[in-house]
Amino acid sequence: MTAPLPQLAAQLRAGLDPLLPLLAGLPDDATRRQRLAQALGLPGGTLTPDALLARFALPDAANPGDVWPVLLDLLRTAVGPSWPAWQLDIQNVLTLGPGPVPAPTATVLPPTIGLTFGLTGALPLVPGLTVSDGISLVLSLPSATPDDCTLTFRADGVALAFTGDALLGLLVPGGLALSGSLAVQLDKNGLRLEGGAAGKGVAIPLDKAPSVIRAPSLFVSAQDGGLRLDAAFGASLLGLGDATVDGVGLAISPGGGGFTATFVPPTGFGLTLAVGPAKGGGFLAVHDGQYEGALSLSLGIVEVRAYGILDTQPVSVLVVMSALFTPPVELGLAVTLNAVGGLLGIGRALDQAALAQVVQSGHLDDLLFPADPAAAAPRILANLGAVFPVRPGSTVVGPMFRIGWGRPVSFVTADIGVVLQLPSGVVGILGRLRVALPAPEVPVIDLRASVAGVVDAANGLIEIIADLAGSRLLTASVEGGLALRVKSGQDATFILSAGGFHPRYTPPAGFPTPKRLTITLADSPLLRIVFSGYFAVTPGTVQAGAELSAVIGSRSTGVTGRLSFDALVRWEPSFGVQLDLSGSFELRFASRTLCTLGLRVHVDGPTPCWHVAGRASFSLLFFDVSFPFDERWDCTGATALPPPPDVCALLEQALDDPRSWEPVLPDGVRTMVSLRAVDAAGGRLLHPLGRPRFSQRTVPLGIQVARYGPGRLPQPTAFDVTVTFAGGAGTAQPVTESFARADFFDLTDDEKLTQPAFEQFRSGSELTPPAPAVTAPTYSVPVEYETKWLGGPVGTPKPPWRITDTAFIAALPFGAVGRSLVHTLSSRYVSPPITTPDKPVLKDHAYAVVVTGTLKDAGLAHQSTFTEATALLATVSGRSATQQVVPAYEVKP
Repeated sequence: MTAPLPQLAAQLRAGLDPLLPLLAGLPDDATRRQRLAQALGLPGGTLTPDALLARFALPDAANPGDVWPVLLDLLRTAVGPSWPAWQLDIQNVLTLGPGPVPAPTATVLPPTIGLTFGLTGALPLVPGLTVSDGISLVLSLPSATPDDCTLTFRADGVALAFTGDALLGLLVPGGLALSGSLAVQLDKNGLRLEGGAAGKGVAIPLDKAPSVIRAPSLFVSAQDGGLRLDAAFGASLLGLGDATVDGVGLAISPGGGGFTATFVPPTGFGLTLAVGPAKGGGFLAVHDGQYEGALSLSLGIVEVRAYGILDTQPVSVLVVMSALFTPPVELGLAVTLNAVGGLLGIGRALDQAALAQVVQSGHLDDLLFPADPAAAAPRILANLGAVFPVRPGSTVVGPMFRIGWGRPVSFVTADIGVVLQLPSGVVGILGRLRVALPAPEVPVIDLRASVAGVVDAANGLIEIIADLAGSRLLTASVEGGLALRVKSGQDATFILSAGGFHPRYTPPAGFPTPKRLTITLADSPLLRIVFSGYFAVTPGTVQAGAELSAVIGSRSTGVTGRLSFDALVRWEPSFGVQLDLSGSFELRFASRTLCTLGLRVHVDGPTPCWHVAGRASFSLLFFDVSFPFDERWDCTGATALPPPPDVCALLEQALDDPRSWEPVLPDGVRTMVSLRAVDAAGGRLLHPLGRPRFSQRTVPLGIQVARYGPGRLPQPTAFDVTVTFAGGAGTAQPVTESFARADFFDLTDDEKLTQPAFEQFRSGSELTPPAPAVTAPTYSVPVEYETKWLGGPVGTPKPPWRITDTAFIAALPFGAVGRSLVHTLSSRYVSPPITTPDKPVLKDHAYAVVVTGTLKDAGLAHQSTFTEATALLATVSGRSATQQVVPAYEVKP
């Protein structure tokens, strides 16, 4: 295996430095070639193309399945030790090839070495795959910082050719031939390749393809120790329709000291036909045990569309069907039913993160009623599979509708879908609204809003995300998004964002950050004006910001300018704003800057005073002027605080509030009846084996708080409530609730942005009654019966009669209670056994004190809340500047 790239850079410099002064004085060319090969560390001590390729191979940090090592082996096999056209160039030092080694032009290496290895001429790799325009390897080696070195590989004219296949012959007469370029760069951040992944490998940007095909693409990936090239394209089929081919390619496998190529037939095929009144098409794909299909068929007034995914390992089925009506069905008041549909997934679940990504990408219609199902079938099926992934034991089901309004065409349409996930009970709501005036075919105003929501009652989560992708107002494009999350429980939070967040705010993990609200006011070659903004509300902050940018002319010759602001609004102890303003102006001519203006301003006020600070700068040709400013005025020296709140009185009210008291059932028991209130005050009955629970949300108990909402306490105070049975009998366990930290602790604006918004604090107690005493009194109740007539003439009512104890005990086994399974099994009040002891569970949150910069554990005990960990850090004298509090999972070993 080769060395890591920084080590390779250091080894090359260490080998070349002592050799260059001696190279010209060596007696013959063979000796110079051998010494140069040894200095470069080439395997075998030979200066050949395959040895150079082996030396500049990918470091051993490469992951299995990477394209680079397999591609390198393929090149070395094709080149061999005697490729006639190659060159090694050490910039400004030495250039050599297959001929004699020339004398170096310098005897000392420059600070940065530019080393280039190139192969010229057409290079056939395997039948059907050729590199026609050469290959180059460029290694940049900085002297002082070898970690910054880079290795770049480029192959131009990568040509793939298929001939002899009957299907391809129908679509592309003469065979399919695609040509493009492959580029790879390796540095300290890892391997980067030009092109995208798309789930198949690395995309090769194409520059040549047959004119009869549409939207061609080519991907290369590693497979079973070799390479796999996959192509996709569209073409006309005998003039009857359009065909889409996916997955046709070449499998390159190692064997016998070389590589062999095998043609791979298409894994996906789509067809669109138009024969008489019937128009439609379909798509079928098979790969890795998964079958995907799509069908769209128009028969006059009804168009039927269907999509399906069948997985065999594990078995799961996902089917989406819809029917579109032309003309729509009239419902009255210009409201029409344009389409109906439904979704069913067995062994499938709803993925909230993937649903948010689909909304933000503007492809929510893929889940509802796609506009072009035949052409977009692969993308639609990919989105369906991502949003509804395989999950054994889960089922998703739901209806879909498209409602329109307007005549003679529906210029307002709303797509609505409701998806229920069983047995979890999670509900997904999908919606898409389009307003297209004057008509959807030629809209002047085209507003499109995609909305998706998830309601997870079991976890106390409501999440909504919306996006305006594809919207246009007259000639201006409109973009942006909105996101809402309401969460209760241990990680409770409330976040509402339209357009994003303040730059210093870090949203919670997994929160779908919406796009900036953006409108392009002007967009022409000589004038571009763009406005963007955001607004967000979190438990501790209100955030807003906007930016206006303009370009007159071009960025190389013209005027550019921008104005922006970011604001944080506070409400306590009194209203105030923190505002950051910035602006810039730049005049450029022929890519040279002639004049610039810049301004940065920070405004804070109005209490305790107005504070303005910033810097202004001006530059004209060779003159630069910059000056800061910092001003304060209307300083009162103090902030008028509201009167201190009476938290004790509020706690007493919570004690008297029946809603703070809750009867708790015994563990593992589900009651068969509802316990009603017994008085006007809202009292509740308690199960005979249950426990009473007291929990309030007025203030956290047992921890010092400095404020209550907008009011500040005279001094930090800890409040507590003790709840016991008479005489202190029984035991009490703490109960916790979620509290907003900004309502009870003094937090700066930065702390509100970066620290947890909600935390679990003790809110009360749950009481367990004492065990009954052995000498507890017993009570005897006589058993009386009465006689009733069922049918026939009403006789004289018989007086109640009493059964003897002996007869009652003898009759008990034959009554309804004695013969019931509840009595026989004695299981009514027994907790069910735990049958899955190894079932994974989420760990409780924990926070640790670490050393700033290294994140090493400082040796203090972990705490269950951020507030407790911060209080623990405050007790360590002189450590607050060098240590900080982080979640326990961020601690470095």
